[in-house]
Amino acid sequence: MRLVSFLSYILVSFIIYKLQKKDLFKSLLALFILFTSFRFLSFIYRIDLEPLFIFFVIVSFYFLIQFRYTLKVKYIYLFYLFFAFAFLTRGPLHFFLIPSFLFYALIFRDKNILKLLFCFRGWLLFIILVFPWYIFGYFKFGLHIFHEFFYTDILKRLVNKKDPFYSYFEALFLNFAPWILLFLIRIHLFFKKGLFSLSDQSWLYFFAFSFPVFLLSFTGEKFDKYLLYLYPFVALFMSDALLNLYSKKFLLGLGTILFILNFLAIFLIRFSSLEDLKYRIDLIKANLPKKEKVIFYKQENPLFLFYLKKTVPVIKKEKELLKYYRNGYGFFTTEERKGLIPSLVLPDPYKKGKIWYYYKKSTF
Repeated sequence: MRLVSFLSYILVSFIIYKLQKKDLFKSLLALFILFTSFRFLSFIYRIDLEPLFIFFVIVSFYFLIQFRYTLKVKYIYLFYLFFAFAFLTRGPLHFFLIPSFLFYALIFRDKNILKLLFCFRGWLLFIILVFPWYIFGYFKFGLHIFHEFFYTDILKRLVNKKDPFYSYFEALFLNFAPWILLFLIRIHLFFKKGLFSLSDQSWLYFFAFSFPVFLLSFTGEKFDKYLLYLYPFVALFMSDALLNLYSKKFLLGLGTILFILNFLAIFLIRFSSLEDLKYRIDLIKANLPKKEKVIFYKQENPLFLFYLKKTVPVIKKEKELLKYYRNGYGFFTTEERKGLIPSLVLPDPYKKGKIWYYYKKSTF
């Protein structure tokens, strides 16, 4: 999975190069802006789906651009193909791009984008690719398999505890602070000459990240990693905007310095925690009950799933937990249950202080 994350970022870089029309300087500047985001770069070595999701999103956007300029129908189908892959990877988070594209198309009267967005065959392809997987999940595991998705990922995070409205704007600023400050210093020049010198495609980048950030700000629980798939659009827009305000030599020099500092910071943090992380992961690999029937109670652990190499249900209710237990299942939980002795006590490899307990029938 680490290799998948690394390769995804390499391919994202290549797509940015293509979006910048193979202009090496503009591509380097956009990539420096993107990879000087500490949060974004930190995912390059992580066992996580975010980098793959980002890759599918940026590829689908690339095909939208290709259709916009060529009107070749194959690019519509390629857009929906990778849009579906993104959905299968991470769910509907990237659907916030649809109103962004629609809003842009209406303002700039872009009939080509409207044609792509309202392509019946494209959406049919999307449905054909996505729905069989969910139908399979329903018949294989039952309705409870969707509980995590609908209750936790959508309903709970929409209406539960309210993080401040500005949280996502704050995260965006912190991740791109040097570049945003440069932009703000000369914002008067931008409104004087840069505003009208930006291309339509540059404004499409702007809508592609700003509209989703605005819409996501109305949700309850906020997680800054939900913005990661928008960061390539931020980098593309900022590179185009800053080139109208500063010299190429200055921007390239600054980008090089910031990238090296960011890379060194992540490397040192990673190196300092590597031994402890390796110990925790080895402990998990050696002790996971791979041959037993197991479930998660209330929440899952992706690393456990990776090493168990099988699908494990996530149970939310006590009654369901007891039903599975009576049928011989063991269960993982982060809660220490009074009166019970865990068969295993495992540290969470990525969250210090978090403990996973494993109970099986013989311990009751």
